[in-house]
Amino acid sequence: MIARNNVKRPSDQSLDARLVLAAAQLRLAAQVDFLVARWLERCATNAEAAQRLFKTDRKPTREFRMGASLVVSSPRWDESP
Repeated sequence: MIARNNVKRPSDQSLDARLVLAAAQLRLAAQVDFLVARWLERCATNAEAAQRLFKTDRKPTREFRMGASLVVSSPRWDESP
């Protein structure tokens, strides 16, 4: 009597592990790309806001009638007016 085993092995029934791993890697890479793009966008927005906040007037200082010049403080600590 010949016993036949028609039941497939568990590894045959499941998806190929390499394909599952490749799909997981692609999903992870896409998610990381999305998060990095969102972070870079926030950084650019913050940089633009900071530039608007610290935008300095490069006009010459105004003088009062008495001849004293108006002192303008610089928004940056390492710059002189």
